[in-house]
Amino acid sequence: MPLRTVQRVNRQIAKPVYWQVKEAIKASIERGDLKPGEVLPGRLELCRMLGTNRPAVDRAIAELVKEGWLISIKGKGTFVAEALGQGKSKVLTCAVIWFLPEAPQLEDATYWGPLMRGVTQGAAEREIRLLFRYCPPEEVVKFVRTFQVDGLIVLAPYVENESVLLHLRQQGIPFVALAAAFEDDSLPCVDVDNFMGVRLALEHLWGLGHRQIAIVDLALKGSDPLQRWEAFQRLMGNAGLSIDPRWTLLMPTYPSGDVEITVGRLIRWLSEIPLPTAIFAATYDMALATLQALRRLEIAVPQEMSLISFDDPPTAAFLDPPLTAVRQPVEALGQRAVQKLYDALQRGVMPEGTELLPPELIVRDSTAPPRAEGAKPLTITKGGASP
Repeated sequence: MPLRTVQRVNRQIAKPVYWQVKEAIKASIERGDLKPGEVLPGRLELCRMLGTNRPAVDRAIAELVKEGWLISIKGKGTFVAEALGQGKSKVLTCAVIWFLPEAPQLEDATYWGPLMRGVTQGAAEREIRLLFRYCPPEEVVKFVRTFQVDGLIVLAPYVENESVLLHLRQQGIPFVALAAAFEDDSLPCVDVDNFMGVRLALEHLWGLGHRQIAIVDLALKGSDPLQRWEAFQRLMGNAGLSIDPRWTLLMPTYPSGDVEITVGRLIRWLSEIPLPTAIFAATYDMALATLQALRRLEIAVPQEMSLISFDDPPTAAFLDPPLTAVRQPVEALGQRAVQKLYDALQRGVMPEGTELLPPELIVRDSTAPPRAEGAKPLTITKGGASP
């Protein structure tokens, strides 16, 4: 048996099962356990060896064929591809670009900092030289040719930028979109599984007894906030729960300027609606602003209002109250984007396919069962919330 030692699938870690299978097969090829031209063990045998199921093995093999590691011949089987040259590969130069003039705060500890830490660590491990640039969408092709970069990591493109990514693919420019995913899931993207994250949040609130749940989502031009809003609608509908339009605070982009503008808008919104029993904030910044607004209105969290966030930076544990949140594998997103781009460049192929990494729910003190059934609904007065 060519696979002498195989790391079995570990279902306790965040990486998807198919991805673990894929990495195990790649590692066997790199170690020389599986040699060029050698037939891969049968799929049922791989399931037994790796402790997994057929769909995970099928997907892993399909991706390895796409990336050039394996060759599938109908009626004969799947074989290890011939090695692509010998010796040390050249040093690659890749660019991390973003389309908006406002540079992301790459040093912050909430999201962008850990994301870039994953990118830079992944690049360092593979000796990739990185450039960081703002690049208007219409100038990306010119940028690639001018700086002669080998590939791109496109940072958090907006929904409207999907056409730009399609154009890059048509031009044969290798790229991976990071912290974004699109309707065309053949585009090479690495992102969190937003649907799973919203489901974890809502199932937690439903389990506590909440049915009157509001959403604050102030950046719908971004693919992640838009997917969270779409998931919220779909999941609430599937559960047979209506969404009161008054319990949705939605905007295309997060208000620029002082955070007080956002807090003021939230205060006005909460003062004008029949209060829900829980609020789902689609990002951590929105959760912070919502928490401030609730505090100023003297609405106690979680006694009078539960609050849950999508995003869980370290500071979430030190808020008052500590915030229940959906945690993204932020560093792993950055590392995976680099790996995906690197693997394609090493084999001279275009990166393909969207990969979604699973989030996890961190339960703290900002969520609790709703007020007792039969209690008068809260209303906002000048002195704060009152039944």
